[in-house]
Amino acid sequence: MQYADPAASARGVGERGALGEHRVLVQPVYWTGSEPGALDTTAVAEAIGSANTYYRTSTNSAMSVTLAQTRPWEQITLTAEEAASCDTEAIERETRKVAPDTPGVRKHLDIVFPETSACKFGALFSRGLTEAGDGVAFLNGQQQVAWNLIAYGIGSNSGLGMANSISCWTDAAHTTPVPLSDYCKAEPGGDPWDLMGWWHYGKVGKISAANLRRMGVLSDADFPEVTPGSGQYTFIRPLSAYRGQRGFAITVGDTRYTVEYRTPTDLDSWIDDATWTDPTGVVRTDPGGGVIVRMQDLASETPADTTVLDFHPDGKDVPTDRHPGLEPGEKWTSPDEVVRLEVVSATAKGASIKVDFPSLEKVERWSGADRYAASAAMSAKSFDPGVAVAYIASGEVYPDALSGAPVAGKDRGPVLLVEDDRLPGGIQAELRRLTPGRIVILGGPATVGTAVADKLEDYTSGGVSRLFGDDRFATSAAISRDAFDPGVPTVYIASGRIYTDALSGAPVAGKTATPVLLVDTDAIPASIAAELTRLKPGRIIVMGGTSTITAKVETELRRYTSGGVLRYSGADRFDTSAAIAHENYNPGLAVVYVASGRVFPDALSGAPIAGMTRGPVLLVDTDAVPPAIDVELERLKPRRIVVLGGPATVSERVRAVLGSYLP
Repeated sequence: MQYADPAASARGVGERGALGEHRVLVQPVYWTGSEPGALDTTAVAEAIGSANTYYRTSTNSAMSVTLAQTRPWEQITLTAEEAASCDTEAIERETRKVAPDTPGVRKHLDIVFPETSACKFGALFSRGLTEAGDGVAFLNGQQQVAWNLIAYGIGSNSGLGMANSISCWTDAAHTTPVPLSDYCKAEPGGDPWDLMGWWHYGKVGKISAANLRRMGVLSDADFPEVTPGSGQYTFIRPLSAYRGQRGFAITVGDTRYTVEYRTPTDLDSWIDDATWTDPTGVVRTDPGGGVIVRMQDLASETPADTTVLDFHPDGKDVPTDRHPGLEPGEKWTSPDEVVRLEVVSATAKGASIKVDFPSLEKVERWSGADRYAASAAMSAKSFDPGVAVAYIASGEVYPDALSGAPVAGKDRGPVLLVEDDRLPGGIQAELRRLTPGRIVILGGPATVGTAVADKLEDYTSGGVSRLFGDDRFATSAAISRDAFDPGVPTVYIASGRIYTDALSGAPVAGKTATPVLLVDTDAIPASIAAELTRLKPGRIIVMGGTSTITAKVETELRRYTSGGVLRYSGADRFDTSAAIAHENYNPGLAVVYVASGRVFPDALSGAPIAGMTRGPVLLVDTDAVPPAIDVELERLKPRRIVVLGGPATVSERVRAVLGSYLP
């Protein structure tokens, strides 16, 4: 068996790169007994030569391996404890005292010692790139100085991950084998082709496309990233080809799928030498080729490790007798329905593959060409003509709309975003469609100018009014004063300096017909204090952590209520968003709204809709679903998810992942 330090892949490629000449110094050492017989230097040179041939062939001569020197045996000194445990760090430390340095950038120290049963590895242990700037591998026994072990050590020390496989079943009882599920058993080194596996077939195929890309052999054009979107076709050449696209990757959440096409040529010429009858009775080559799919867990301690999927599983714990690749006419859909692959055709020249993302179809997206068009689109999706009121707020700043969103939700009217001196065309069209009974501007003339206010008169017969104050806090108080009577059950408090906490809190306030009031980080503005005195809330809830609203403010808020002060917060904006939802929504929701936690406009227009439809707004990163949001979506089990905003703010990759939370 061969093993690699789990952190080796993270240290491997680094600034030194994997391509170019790799120089290997072979240093035999012993620490007990008499000096062993001399190493067969001819055999060592042949092993290095074979490793060189393999890497040059696999990388199109972009990487080579040369023998710097085969050294004579040297005796090193280990403590009894170090010897008994085969302490590789101690062996390396003492070996460096007797081994000369090797010139060159990409250098490797292969330490050979007499076969030692105390070592937990059977043949090879590779430590990865060391602080000394070289790669270190340990060969347990002179007979292990073989080309494939040397090549494996160089690969591990250059940042290549272990090539694994898995066996999966439909359930915990192992009823039916499947390519991938929640019931899988890992098979370390089980990849039948890759150098970084355990060579169960006795032969080694070409380095996987994922590893060739990591090394820099394949460029972005040779191995592109496929972005989730509508169905698309791609043509990939065999991995053994020396030009053209030779695979692609799909990253969804923390999972990366890599796809390549294997044919029995070049280093893979042996893969069709045997046959195997699959569980359906079809005779296939063993391990054969076809379209190969591997996974990487980017959140693991070993993100460079790859795991090959077996598309013709038999559920038997046998590393051979199988045919993992997809053939023409076959298709596979990931269990979460995020990724679907179909092999349309495959010849010696290449494979045509259809890639689509079924889960995308489950998740709606409300968006437009810009924040104003998106605002109009959200309104059009949610409100019929003849609304009693439409609220207008600036799309350039957020405070006014944050306080207005709960009011709009309570009044079942939209919040439409405008520029300070212009009424965008999309908003004009939406106002014509809505024919609101009246229009209310949130904020003063500095945020929504008088020219815009005058223009708004054309779209209602009920007049245009404005709610504002001298600053964002006074405006927040004015909006609350106009909409809420004293004795409200709850007042929500959010920072007037950042928008993230209130984006998730506003729908809760809208759902319960209660206000959101803005405060400063370390003070309660006078206008807000006066409004709290007037409202006499049953309780107060602070949204966000102490970095946005201090403990001092929380303490001062207690004087305005007899029901106590609570705080909803988390480690960051995403954790806080999840915490707010967790406290206010039960599982089985009809709808969940998802918006970017990096920008505010989309959620400003979406918040009143969420309040009106009694669904939360959960914040995500542009290209990832944060862990806290993942947990909350699993708990909520929504029947529908709506993304607020375009792919520039919430990517199609995130949208595809969101589909996996739906039934």
